[in-house]
Amino acid sequence: MADSIGAADALKKFVDSAEVYIYVVDYRTDEILMVNDYYARMLGVSKDRMEGRKCWEYVTGPDEGPCEFCPRDMDLDGNGFLDTTPQTIEAYNPTLGIWGRCTGKAIDWVDGRPAHIITIADISNEKLLREELSRLAYYDKYLNLPNRTKLEKDLSTRLAGNYCIIAFDYISLRYINDAYGRYAGDALMKTVIKWIQGFNLQSFEIYRIGGDEFCMLFDNADMISASGLADRLHERFQEPWEVVSDNVNTFISCKISVCVIDGRMGFDNPESILSVVERTLGISKETGAVAVYNHDLDMLLKRDLELEISLKNCVTGGMRGFDVYFQPIVDPVRGVWLGLEALCRWESPEFGRIPPLVFIKMAEQIGLINAVGYWVLNRAIATCARLRLHELENFFLDVNLSASQMADETLVPKILMSLQHYGFPGENLVLEVTESEKVDMGDFSMTTIERLHALNIKMALDDFGTGYSNFNNLKNLPVSILKTEKQFIEDIVVDKYQQHLSHLLVDLAHTAGMKLISEGVETLEQVRELLKTHVDYFQGYLFSKPLDAATLEHDVDKFVTADPNISKMLHEFGERVEEGFGVADMETAGVRVEEVGVSDMEMRGSRVEEAGMPDMKMQGSRVEEAGMPDMELAGSKVLGTGAQFASGTDEGFAKMLREFGMDVVTGIKRTEAGCNQGIDAPAGVDELDEDAEGADIGCRKEDRASVVQAIK
Repeated sequence: MADSIGAADALKKFVDSAEVYIYVVDYRTDEILMVNDYYARMLGVSKDRMEGRKCWEYVTGPDEGPCEFCPRDMDLDGNGFLDTTPQTIEAYNPTLGIWGRCTGKAIDWVDGRPAHIITIADISNEKLLREELSRLAYYDKYLNLPNRTKLEKDLSTRLAGNYCIIAFDYISLRYINDAYGRYAGDALMKTVIKWIQGFNLQSFEIYRIGGDEFCMLFDNADMISASGLADRLHERFQEPWEVVSDNVNTFISCKISVCVIDGRMGFDNPESILSVVERTLGISKETGAVAVYNHDLDMLLKRDLELEISLKNCVTGGMRGFDVYFQPIVDPVRGVWLGLEALCRWESPEFGRIPPLVFIKMAEQIGLINAVGYWVLNRAIATCARLRLHELENFFLDVNLSASQMADETLVPKILMSLQHYGFPGENLVLEVTESEKVDMGDFSMTTIERLHALNIKMALDDFGTGYSNFNNLKNLPVSILKTEKQFIEDIVVDKYQQHLSHLLVDLAHTAGMKLISEGVETLEQVRELLKTHVDYFQGYLFSKPLDAATLEHDVDKFVTADPNISKMLHEFGERVEEGFGVADMETAGVRVEEVGVSDMEMRGSRVEEAGMPDMKMQGSRVEEAGMPDMELAGSKVLGTGAQFASGTDEGFAKMLREFGMDVVTGIKRTEAGCNQGIDAPAGVDELDEDAEGADIGCRKEDRASVVQAIK
């Protein structure tokens, strides 16, 4: 008996020295047999009062009954005997007002009774820290929304459940920040989130899974309701949003892509769900409508996945099925080839020939575009070097660069290695970059630019004048060539705006010391209009489709001698180059050319149009930009010198030109030569012969010839 009392006293001294909550409970009666000073002190109750009372009275309250801090069942083994293995749980203790880590262990009390000893450690601060770390790991700090990681965790518990997802992606959100201020994008997203939450949807959570991408997860939702909400969301973005940013109310317009995913389609893991979300959002962006993931779309996406696998296998397997084609770039005056654009082609072993827009985009998405881009660069340089095209005067090879290559630190060394290996001069290489929402030209480091410039490599800016054109890129990049896209000239024959804008772009390029290539030329009518703009180069199917290396080698003489059909076509439009027609010859005709940046009139596209008027004199006409003093002109229009003399000039266009510092002379009367259609001619002058060769430029053929002779 004395031993038992001594053991109890020793245990009391030990537990009283600990600053954790400790008590011993009779296993059968739940009566407290012993409690330490720390527990009693924190409750403000004496130990004598606590001992002999039910343990739960000081845990959950006197009327609550046994609680989880009395883990009876946990203290039993599989046979119903007391298990002396410690058991630990974490729970909130309402009496103490703390989060506790409770550890219980079955023991034999000093008098032989079965009991268990319980310790409770205060982990409230630890719990708060864990919650903060969890918030940082699972929540977006700007919008305080659960993030992609949290969505993956939540989806992992729903793979076999009835749920659906609405995902949406802001298109070009960074341009909103550029246009409206740094925080405008965040303000817009907060406004949209508040609008969505205003529907008071049930069993719903919204996640930010990327910078511009969001997901709404619905439990027990049907696809009809989800699709209706997706349509409503998409339609709402057809109208501007009123956003408060920097204490200023602003109306912001923004487009989004939206998709709906039916969780019952069956997914193996959260990653596969999010992969489908990304792909379905891509389809919505392309179509401009809500994309619903159903069985038909599933088949399409599976085919895309199979195509991706084929692309990976071909790229990693030695570029199987890939080839480089070359489309000629043509002199619009002489009709000869001057340069080539290298174009990538791919024929999949499983799917056949794949359009470049499809596999190039896919290569960008799966991280293979650098491998494809550098392969094209090497193959194109090798082909041109083998054909010794760089020995031709003014020849250039145009090779496209991807956004990924632009950011690649090894770009310059790889280009230099290729040039040295094949003996191809840097001055014959043009690197073409395309303006797009994915490419910020400012990301192209000045170090890289300077190194390319040191190699005499030129740069071209594609799709200029359309899409995401940014005039700042002309300042940030040492661009030598501008290229306008096919859509830019599709309606140029009938669209006066396109005609005027084409003139301005050519003037802009020439003023900045650049050349301009007009891409997508397919009709004679387009050629006629483009020749009036003084464009430097043509490229399109009218002159040549892209050629494989063998066909290029066969037609290599077209770099010297123009295709007869092309020459005839240009001749029919009055675009003949007279040998020896240079600056000195112009001066003999009373025309002095200064500061136009050309050495002679054989510059590409330079011409005098609608001449054929030897009897018409314009006294005192002066074009300061072209450096022409007072003179007599044997013609009504000089293009490419910064001046346009045109009868019946559109006043709106004339005003626009004057804003650029260009003098415009209007109201010129028709003389005997009968030059400009639509202008009254003096009495007795014959009307223009519309069917005569040369009528397209507003003069008789013999008059045009006489003017050429007069200038000579």
